[in-house]
Amino acid sequence: MKKILLLLSLFIPISAYPKQASLLDELSQALQSKTSRAPATGLIESAFSPNAGAEKLVLKLIHASKKSIRLAAYSFTSPSVTKALLMAKRRGVDVRVLVDEKGNRGKANIAALNLLVNGSIPTRTISSYAIHHDKYIVSDEQHVQNGSFNYSQAAAKSNSENVLVVWNNPALAESFQHHWQTRWVQGRNFRSAY
Repeated sequence: MKKILLLLSLFIPISAYPKQASLLDELSQALQSKTSRAPATGLIESAFSPNAGAEKLVLKLIHASKKSIRLAAYSFTSPSVTKALLMAKRRGVDVRVLVDEKGNRGKANIAALNLLVNGSIPTRTISSYAIHHDKYIVSDEQHVQNGSFNYSQAAAKSNSENVLVVWNNPALAESFQHHWQTRWVQGRNFRSAY
């Protein structure tokens, strides 16, 4: 990929350099989003929103998951993330979702959570803290996605957000998984409204 980007940079005129970073970011994200497999070795990937692949990187992690997904969120409304989690569940992945209770009272939040619960994904809300502001996913006890990105349409399309995925780091994944579990036991099961 570096060779492709280097080659492309040779054909971009000097006057275009201010735009080059954006073009290179877009090309990089397009190439990265073509795969739904976790890298074979440790790797850190980053992406940003609204226009630099944040949601695509989150979806890449979900699609690459084979055994388990533990998601912690403040706000949850994203149709794309909801759909990807439901697809993972249908593939046999053990998916569980934990969200802030107060931050998920809106119609879009409730609709997304209803879809998860009705799709047999254990989902809990937590109200033990002023806000449950965690935003991360632990995948297969190996990979961690973290950052400011809420799992919402606003995060993907309007907000300035960041996403970081650390692939193949079991020690980091264990730390996040432990934190997730301590919050999960404090949560209450979300009950579908229909």
